[in-house]
Amino acid sequence: MSEILPKITGQVIGHFNAFKGSRPAYHSEHILIVRGISHDKIELDEMEDKLAELKDILDAREVDVLSDSGKNFVEKVDSYMREDVAVDTAPDSGGLLRMKDQLEAMGLTVYYKLFLMSHAGAFVAIWKDKSGFGPLYVEVTVSERGDTDN
Repeated sequence: MSEILPKITGQVIGHFNAFKGSRPAYHSEHILIVRGISHDKIELDEMEDKLAELKDILDAREVDVLSDSGKNFVEKVDSYMREDVAVDTAPDSGGLLRMKDQLEAMGLTVYYKLFLMSHAGAFVAIWKDKSGFGPLYVEVTVSERGDTDN
């Protein structure tokens, strides 16, 4: 299954033209996290639409991270991470909302979406300075789902 993770990650990073300089932040058998900087000029008012286009590109369904399906995905990613890294806290979908709030408090505009496919999921976050200056940053977390129930 893990061969699908680089493919999905490549689709996301390619969509934002963020290959050059992108790097894996974490890579295991079940999870791939990649960060990159878009080389396209994406305006603040274009960010959300650009992110939403991934639904069709990935042939996925968009899921609210606080829904049951979203929580299940976050818990699955957490369980895979705990296989390799000591984590002292419980899985928490609300942590994603707190991360967004913290980034916005630092003067960034942030959008994120969770996309689920039959055997994998992709959490994609993008952010840019609220002034509109500077690049668009992209981070994608792709993981095997380990379930196909929802």
